[in-house]
Order: sequence, then structure tokens, then C-alpha cells
Amino acid sequence: MVRTQHASTGSGGLWALILIFVLLISLIVVFSQQILASLGNPNSLGSVILFLAAIILPLILLGIIIYQISRLVQERRTSRPGSLLKTKLLLFFALIALLSSIPQALLSVSFINSTISFWTEAGIGTALKGGVGISLDYFQGVVGSLESFSKSSTLNTLLRDLGRNNDRLWRNLQDANSNVHFVQVFDEEGKEILFKGNPAARLPDVSLIAGAEGRLPKEDRADLSILRSVSRQSVAGIGYRVVVGAVLSEGFAENARRLTTSLETFNQLNRYKRLFQTVLLIFYGFFSFPIFLLSILVSFLLSEELIRPIVNLEDATRRVAEGDYSFRILTRSGDELSALVGSFNRMIGELSHTRQQIVQAEKIAAWQEIAQRLAHEIKNPLTPIKLSAQRILKRYQANPGEVGPVLEPAVAAIIEEVENLNKLLGEFREFARLPGPRPEEINILQLVEEVTAMYTHLSGGVKIDLSHLKEDIVLSADRNQLKQVFANLLKNGIQAMPAGGTIVVRCDVVAKENRDYCRIWIEDTGTGIQEEYHDQVFRPYFTTKKDGTGLGLAIVERVVFDHHGSIRFETQTGLGTTFIIDLPMES
Repeated sequence: MVRTQHASTGSGGLWALILIFVLLISLIVVFSQQILASLGNPNSLGSVILFLAAIILPLILLGIIIYQISRLVQERRTSRPGSLLKTKLLLFFALIALLSSIPQALLSVSFINSTISFWTEAGIGTALKGGVGISLDYFQGVVGSLESFSKSSTLNTLLRDLGRNNDRLWRNLQDANSNVHFVQVFDEEGKEILFKGNPAARLPDVSLIAGAEGRLPKEDRADLSILRSVSRQSVAGIGYRVVVGAVLSEGFAENARRLTTSLETFNQLNRYKRLFQTVLLIFYGFFSFPIFLLSILVSFLLSEELIRPIVNLEDATRRVAEGDYSFRILTRSGDELSALVGSFNRMIGELSHTRQQIVQAEKIAAWQEIAQRLAHEIKNPLTPIKLSAQRILKRYQANPGEVGPVLEPAVAAIIEEVENLNKLLGEFREFARLPGPRPEEINILQLVEEVTAMYTHLSGGVKIDLSHLKEDIVLSADRNQLKQVFANLLKNGIQAMPAGGTIVVRCDVVAKENRDYCRIWIEDTGTGIQEEYHDQVFRPYFTTKKDGTGLGLAIVERVVFDHHGSIRFETQTGLGTTFIIDLPMES
């Protein structure tokens, strides 16, 4: 089986955390600019959004961390490789994050307190009050000057040049009162007689001041403010309505409003100084806590990336120890552990090659042993055959008429030993000339049920449990050869439980060596196999039974190997034996 390390998971999670971090910083920058406004208007939309962002985002991060911690706890409970090292790395990263955040928090709190103290103690409030006072004094001075001038006799005296020399009239007005920036005169019928000064302040119609007397309301426009005062004047017995006024400098009204707003904000800040400090600290905590949580999540990702190659190596070592020499690890090129992983893979390749050589040598040795055992087994019956033949010949040569009494037992012995030889050679021929498999689609459950039906009369007090077999597992194999495999294993299981017991047959689909395999367990509750016999179980002609030939399990192993599968067993004396067979799903 090839084990692959996926880089996409860790990289994707890291990019997601970076995106969250950028979003968090953006929220801090945007909403920190609105914090003063939020104090003045706690029900504003900015305050609501700030509150929701400060609550929801940490909850999401906290939920992710709780999920990761629960996974880590589960890994520790199941003793998953690398879980202890992962825990230590997380604690280390968390400690580093905490130690780095504490000085930052202390510095930030100190800076906030110093800044607020500077704002409230540096005379800024006095300057703002002075600015507001100056603007008000200037405004009131201009208004009072215009009002008093419009009521004074000086204005009436200057109006004597009306209609005769309007330019001199305008110059005299400016000389008399520098706050007068324009003058507009209407007759009793509302007709304009004179306008001098800033044209922006010109009234288009006398109806706009109908019935008015004295100071008029200030007119604010986008770029200027206009002050007016209206009076009735009589010149040479003719009545006039005279408007004098001033045009305030551009931006005067806006600057005055800003001064007033700033003074109000400063007074509010001064009144709620403690509250403001508390809000800032809460604000800092709301947004520093998610950053701390982000650092914990980064710790999870980094620890996972660090221990993954180690866990893969540990898993691969365990698989190799179990006999799976096809296991390989894939790692990203340039990885720090890639050299170690490459060395491990080369070592496993060499071990696999060496194992094949050992298996081949073992097969040669096994056939040598078979030949020796077969020669020995053949030699044993030849001796009584030879002796019987010699006895007949000797009696015949000595006394031909008395051969009868010796002939019958000697011939019977010869016939019996020849039959034994035929049986021995037939079993050897079956083992040596086992035909190659002829695969077909086979349902495992149906096949085992057929074999079980054949051995029901032999089971006695043994119960064969097939309830764990899955109905939908179909593989490509030789039906007759597999029936022989199950028959031998079930027969051995039954013979291992003379006092009764249970045989459980179950199967499942597993992935191994990039292929799907049908894994079959045949478990009995018999006496088990003694430890000194473990390495001889599948050897031909090895048996612990009185009437056994020692070829049953050898044939089972041969059939499984011919199907490109594997077989092994687990046993414990007094508790039973389990044979485990892996067969490829496809031929």
C-alpha cells in the first residue's frame, strides 16, 4: 500500500486562517475609527456591527478550537501515534503565544491611559473653549454693529447722497462702519433704488423682508453666511427701507460648527473618561482574544504538519513489522524529512527483495525436505514387501509343496503396502500437480454455505456461525479450489474442538497494495496451535494428527498463493485459532 502525504489540507487551512486574520485586522481598523462616535451614539449602526463582530467571530474561532481539542482528546484515548507529541507542541505554541501577548497588552493599556491623560490635561479643552468664544464674540460684535448702525442717525445723514452720488454714499458707509459689506435700498413701492457691495448678498425682492425691522435671521449658504439689519429711513420726506449687512468669511460657519462639535466631544470625553478607558480595554480584549485564538489554530496546523511525517514513518514501520513490505510513503519534494523517507522506502524495497529471495530459498528447501520425506515414506513399505517376497521364494526353494501357508499372509502384506504407496503417491501428485485457478464470479456467502452443508454431519457439537458474512461480496476465483480451501480449514477447526465449540466465518473488503481484497476470517474456539509448531503449520507432510497426511494446509496455502493472495494465522493455546485469508477481488 502506498501512503500519500497531502499538502492541500494544511495549506488550505493556513490560507483560511490568513483570510480570517486579514478580516479581523480590517474590522479593527474600521471600527476603531468609530469608537468615539459610538460613545456619543451607542445605538448607531456602527456600534451594533462592532458588537456583533466582537462576539460572533471569537465564538466561531472558539468553536473550531473546541472541536480540534475534542479530536485530540479522542486521539489520546485511542493511543493514536503522534498524539502525545502533538499535545506537547500545542502546549508549547500556546505558551509562546500567551507570553508574547501579555507584554503587548500591558503596553497597549499603558499607552491608552497615557494618551487619554494627555488629551484631557494638555489644555486642549481650554483652547477649544477659547476658539468657540472668539467666534461667538466676533459674530455677536458684527451683528450688534450692524443693528446699531442701521438705527443710528449717521445712516440717515449718509443717505442724503442717495440718487445724487451713490458711489460717494457707498464709500462714506464703509468709512463709517467697516462691518458693512453691502447696502440695498428699496422705495415705498418695493422697487430697488440702490445696491452696493458683495452681489452674493443681494435680495431679489423686497417681499423677503416685508414687515421686518432690525436684525434679520442669519442666512447660511454652502460657501458663506450673510448677516442683515433692516431699518426705515426718511430722506427729503421720502420713505425708504434700507438693508445693511455683512458677509462672513468663507468657511466661518463650518469652522465655528466644528469648534462647537469638537468642544462638545471633548467635554463628553472628559466626563466619561473612565468609561472611555473601559470601552477601549474591552475593545482591545475583543479583538486581541480572536488573534490569540488564531494563534492556537495555527498551532494545530503547524503541529499537524510537523508530526505527520513522523506518524507516517511509525505507521509504515508497524506495517512492515506485520509483514507488509509493499508499504511506501510519498512526501513532498524539498521536505526536511524527505531524505529520511527516501532512505526508509529504499530499505523497505531491499527488504522486500531479500524476502523474496528467502521465500524462494525456503521453497527449494521445502521441496528438498519433501523429496527426503517421500523417499523415507516409500522406503518404509518396501522393506516388508522385500521380506515377504524373500520368504515366499525361500519356502518355495526349500519345499515347493508347502508354499501355501506362507503365500497368503505374505501376498496380503505386499498388497497392503503397495496400496499405501499408491495412496502416498496420489496425495503427492495432487499437491505437486495442482492445476492453475480458473476464475469465475463467486459469491463468498453462497460458497461457504455449500461447504458448510457438506460438513454438517461431521460437526457434532460444533456450531458454524455464518451470520457475519456479507451477502454482497463477490470475487473472481476458482470455485472448486476455494471449496477445497474452506473444506480443509473447517475440517481442521472441527477436529480441533472434540468437545464442541464454535466456528465463526466472516469477511470484509479491505484496501491493500492499491487493490481491493476480500479478507476472510475463520475462527475456532479449539485447543490452539502450540508455539513450537507455528513455523511448520504450512509445511508439506507436517501433521500432529495420528491419521493425517500433512498436505491439507499446504494445499490451502498453495491455492491462496495461486490466487495472488496471502494467508496467516493467529492462535493462542487453549483459546483457539483464527486463519486470515486475503484474496484479490479481481483476478
